[in-house]
Amino acid sequence: MLETKWAYPQMDEWQKEVLEYQGNLVLMCGRQVGKSEIMAKKIAEYLLNNPKKKLMIISGVERQASGLYNKVLGYLEQSQPRELKRGKDKPLRTHLKLKNGSELLTEPVGLDGSGARQHTLHGVVFEEMQLIPEDAFGAITPMLLTTGGFMWMLGTAWSTEGYVYERLSDPDFKVFRINSEEVAELRPEPQRTIMLKHLEKERERLGEAMYGQEYLAIPSEKIRQIFSDALIKKCQRLKRREIIIKEHRHVCGVDPAGLGEDEGAITILDTEDKEKIIQTEFIITNKLMTTQTTDKIIELDKRYDFEKIYVDDGGVGFGVFSELLRDDSTRGKTEALNNSQRSLTRDESRKTKILKEDLYINLLRLMERGKIKLLDDAEIRESLKSCKFEYHETTKKMLITSNYNHPVESLIRSAWDAESKDLNLKIYSIKV
Repeated sequence: MLETKWAYPQMDEWQKEVLEYQGNLVLMCGRQVGKSEIMAKKIAEYLLNNPKKKLMIISGVERQASGLYNKVLGYLEQSQPRELKRGKDKPLRTHLKLKNGSELLTEPVGLDGSGARQHTLHGVVFEEMQLIPEDAFGAITPMLLTTGGFMWMLGTAWSTEGYVYERLSDPDFKVFRINSEEVAELRPEPQRTIMLKHLEKERERLGEAMYGQEYLAIPSEKIRQIFSDALIKKCQRLKRREIIIKEHRHVCGVDPAGLGEDEGAITILDTEDKEKIIQTEFIITNKLMTTQTTDKIIELDKRYDFEKIYVDDGGVGFGVFSELLRDDSTRGKTEALNNSQRSLTRDESRKTKILKEDLYINLLRLMERGKIKLLDDAEIRESLKSCKFEYHETTKKMLITSNYNHPVESLIRSAWDAESKDLNLKIYSIKV
């Protein structure tokens, strides 16, 4: 039996159980417990010891699938490099082949699973299962029909309905619930203390229900998606324009990246008709320094001639905001949108702060009323789907979290341009 080397000095007991188990499984984990590492090893060993098999890693977006795929490839190159095909069949960005005839592919599913059709598979690995659109599962599972293949589903806890939740009580699936607190207790010092202190702060910040989902692998009825799958699908209908209508009114929303390390995002909306707002462009800014982000916005302004540029000026975003104010071409267009003041009355006699929930509820309202159409882009879809909310039992405030917030953070800022200054958003509530 060929076996890959394990990256850690030793495995936790739950990791050994996952590695040895054969058949359909759901691996529902708290954050930072070692899920991806053990699954990469499991995938690699299956490919090595089962000739002429085809597995596929499926996710909502390519970025997620490629992360797990690269770990599998890394293990194979480290421990069994001679088993990988070379030459014209050498490993590619989304496809690798072994000399025994087994293969591993990765695919993003899109909105309905069409991105992963037309394959016959012996196994499917769902990475970040909770973020895969419901419609996609029906398109993917038939690919296992003729082989009797297995499904390995990985991710964190989510809602108490839908395909993933139903698998938790499916007798054909073995469910592993991995609690971050229990994993932390078994870590050697000083890692144990570091992890437990972090978890204590997270419990206080998130509240019991959200903390339970993120770290204890417990789905909660108290937590809901802000933007439902059906609403996202209804609004994501657009293709990118080949021609910019410069005469139209365009606005830009920016969620800056941090210090050249994080991912940021830029959203551009055509707001010429406030009843029919159109997303014309969406850009991921990956590992850009503050000055590079600013240069990118100025370059875009020359093409679109923005009416407004809305920037999250909190933290590292303040650098981008400050530089845009110093540039003659963008000074008069740039506005900070991070707890700034907004008027509640036409004469501006009453003002309040713009809160995070105001920005999200404004976008939700535009989407529900059919006033905004979005690009058919997997990154945007995942970002919208990952937005969750609950009412914090201690603070009595709405708590919004997201596992991938850069696209939606840029979108809510650009969409705020459609908000009427004399409308009090506090009277609008999210439906549960």
